Amino acid sequence: MPSLSQPFRLAALPKIASLSNFSLQANYVQVADGTFNESTNNITLGISGSSVSQYIINPTPKLIFDYPIPSTNIITACNAGEAQVNIEDKDNNEKVINSQTKRNIEIWSFGLMVNKGNYTLNVITKVLENTINNTDENLVENKIENNVYTGSEGLLSQYKIKAKAKVMSIKIDTKNNLIIAILQNGLIEFYDFKLKLLHSFDISYDNLKYAKWFTENGIEFIFVLCPLQDDKVCYKLLELTDYENRENSPIKELSSTIIEGFSFDDSKLCYQFGKLYKLNKGKIYVYSLPHCQLQQVIELPLINNSDFEHDLISFQPVSVNRVLLTVNNIVYLLDLLHCSTLGQRELSHVKTFQLLNTAVINSEKSHSSKTIAIGISTKNGANPTSSLEIINIDVGTNTLKDSLGKSFQAEKKDSSVILKPLFDDEEVTENMVKRNNIDGDISIPTFQYDEIIVKLSALKSNDITSFDDIFFKDLKIKEEHYTEKDRFISDLVFLNKVLDLIFEKFNGNDYPKTLTFLLTHPLFPLDRTRNLLSLLRDQPRLFKQAIVTCPNLPLNELLEELFSIRNKELLLDISFRILQDFTRDSIKQEMKRLSKLDIQNFIEFMTSTENDNSLEGFNHSQSTQLFQLLSLVLDSIGLFSLEGALLESLTSYIDKQVKIAERNTELWNLIDIKSSQHGFTNLAFESASSQKQALPTYTMEYLDI
Repeated sequence: MPSLSQPFRLAALPKIASLSNFSLQANYVQVADGTFNESTNNITLGISGSSVSQYIINPTPKLIFDYPIPSTNIITACNAGEAQVNIEDKDNNEKVINSQTKRNIEIWSFGLMVNKGNYTLNVITKVLENTINNTDENLVENKIENNVYTGSEGLLSQYKIKAKAKVMSIKIDTKNNLIIAILQNGLIEFYDFKLKLLHSFDISYDNLKYAKWFTENGIEFIFVLCPLQDDKVCYKLLELTDYENRENSPIKELSSTIIEGFSFDDSKLCYQFGKLYKLNKGKIYVYSLPHCQLQQVIELPLINNSDFEHDLISFQPVSVNRVLLTVNNIVYLLDLLHCSTLGQRELSHVKTFQLLNTAVINSEKSHSSKTIAIGISTKNGANPTSSLEIINIDVGTNTLKDSLGKSFQAEKKDSSVILKPLFDDEEVTENMVKRNNIDGDISIPTFQYDEIIVKLSALKSNDITSFDDIFFKDLKIKEEHYTEKDRFISDLVFLNKVLDLIFEKFNGNDYPKTLTFLLTHPLFPLDRTRNLLSLLRDQPRLFKQAIVTCPNLPLNELLEELFSIRNKELLLDISFRILQDFTRDSIKQEMKRLSKLDIQNFIEFMTSTENDNSLEGFNHSQSTQLFQLLSLVLDSIGLFSLEGALLESLTSYIDKQVKIAERNTELWNLIDIKSSQHGFTNLAFESASSQKQALPTYTMEYLDI
């Protein structure tokens, strides 16, 4: 089932000037999504004014690598990847030992902003552990010198160049050993791992604000958004081609569209599986790629439009048609296809929680439905502190079943929607009469409940005949039990008052037939079922009627009667009622709550049913269900609570049941073999068994004695 876990801390954020504005922290901490997936154990983060850091999650969150940056620098983009490259090994005298050594390296690339107009693109590489092919022990012990690899634990190289504009996005193409930087001025530049410029592509717009890479059928694509005046935005879709063909451009433009009414500056964006989601105030706009056409508008009552600018809101995809939404310190898991809230968690220990990134999974293709999200939590108090925290998420089955009864559209505060009637009043009355009135009356019956109560209250005590006459006549009841004709008698207040009068005017010597009718009514008041069985214990007919037909009888009272009465017919009725109305877990749980269980009576009843001819209609199917109830009793109290003689009797009974089951299995196997040999089918047997009234199915379990 979809769920959200309580977040756990990855690390505390440093208290520095760059991160002092809590509302901007999510923009100043960049998550490298190149290796961030649902099964990852390493998370690489670019923390403005602090460092580029790598953490492991399991078994305990821990910092494993840290590359410091100046406190005045803001990280605008960050990514990481792994590649295999040829590296020249040198000795201490700078002589090449092996020029063909291949090693697996980890590449971290990030963009920095020192101040407005001063930007840099940085690359550091680090050799992954256990990937050294050269066996020279002296080489392994060397230090980092002159950007040349000399040790398995340190940096292999570090490069920095001045960027022409703010770096908005970075992709590490490990297949072609490329670093692709997308700049705010509209340039898409290709570099090698030493930051040598290989190619530059201009999209012809100098205000690029959003870029997203994605893969379809093994092909890499990117789309960019460039805000224009008058709430317009330029959308461009581009394809990354094979860079091995150096004669052609490594990227080509597929489409370019101007979208009106986009309101980019006031919106939050996220992309997943061919859909771009734009959150603007209390609405989510769904655009479908490749042409970025508006497909749907979803209203979110979870966000108050008046507080949209003041609330800290974040928005990230998590799976197919599923997103995470945070509003201050509340996290929602939303299904945008069925407009439902699949999960919700309020983080009471923090003031705000802002999502940084999520490991998006395709639940339609993945075997697992569990993934993770990382965010920044800020605590309350005079000196608030911020931390990086991780949430475990179960996105569910991606079916309608997850969303049934969870629509967030039902939470709208203004629910006073005026609906136009499908029919006029005359048509409604005519249709209701045709559909509902069995006797063909020309109108739906109405009852003067207050007048009936006054008449019943004026009667003397024990006047059974008059009580029944008034009740049945004024309510037009033609049978002594509830039928479909009586469905319009549905006033719960009236039914409560009638029951009050019955128990007040009749002292238990006898009750009117009205009570029998009420015991069969499906709207018998719930609060009147408590202690009802004890009130009717001296009235066998009504006691059995209540057990068989009265709805919502309390489980604890049924169990008390099950272990106390001696009438085998009633025991059978109570057993079936318990099995039909309650689940296995609830029955076992309620048995454990009872202080004393005298199960000897029930076990003796069970073990003697086979030789007792007094129970009419007691067949093998019912015996199987009673055996199920017996197993629940024994699971709850344990076999060690039974005494010797009772335990022997029970063991003998179970042995008989097992032998019967084995014999039946052999007979059915024989029938199947004979049928297959002679071309017969089991239709005759199925037809004969289907003529019996079907009872709820219960499984028979073997008991370990």
